[in-house]
Amino acid sequence: MKLSFVKKQHEVGEVWSYFFEPHDVPAWQAGQYVNLTMPDVAPVFSDRIFTIASAPHEPLLQFTTILTPSPFKKKLNSLNPGDEIEVDQLGGDFTWDATPSTLSDDGVVRRLLIAGGIGITPYLSIIRDKLHKNEPINATLLYAGKHERRPFINELHQATKTDPTLKLNEYSDVKLTLKQLKKDIPDIKNYIVYLAGSQKFSETIGEGLVGTGFPRDQIKYDYFDGYIDIEYL
Repeated sequence: MKLSFVKKQHEVGEVWSYFFEPHDVPAWQAGQYVNLTMPDVAPVFSDRIFTIASAPHEPLLQFTTILTPSPFKKKLNSLNPGDEIEVDQLGGDFTWDATPSTLSDDGVVRRLLIAGGIGITPYLSIIRDKLHKNEPINATLLYAGKHERRPFINELHQATKTDPTLKLNEYSDVKLTLKQLKKDIPDIKNYIVYLAGSQKFSETIGEGLVGTGFPRDQIKYDYFDGYIDIEYL
């Protein structure tokens, strides 16, 4: 499969979005990822997994990342409109499960979406998709990290106005820890928990919850490889 580069867009700090026109990309679900391969880059550096930040109904595929001096990122940032890249490995189960919940009396699945920095991208795709379908989100989004590492703040606040079933809590001045999480979400046992961010961030919270007796099968992970504690450094 191939993608044609269209444009790039600065989001905040060193965070940029890159937009591509898809060619023969099969149907996909909000929250999934693909593997991108850059041309003219040494094979050891040429490919990376990216969550798709756009929603399935949008005409362009959007990928958002922190710009670094890696060979892959340098090539990505230097693409010209019309340049083509290879894409494969479309997949991932960090998606919306519509199965009625046994955790609540009314059968409504309540989700706790925890994002660390650039880990917001799968949630952005999901939120855009749900708003497009005019379906209630019924979720609380906890968005952690420094201001310069947290893109799409304005869009997320607008989403909460469009769909009041989506709640947004920001953690920039106050670090999101397991202790803080349990304080702010005292009924967390009634939620399915989604975790997306650096491996350290996600595992610290996820395994911390499991250590308190929280069921492991109520947690879904989306690790962002290559980032080390990106939320607060």
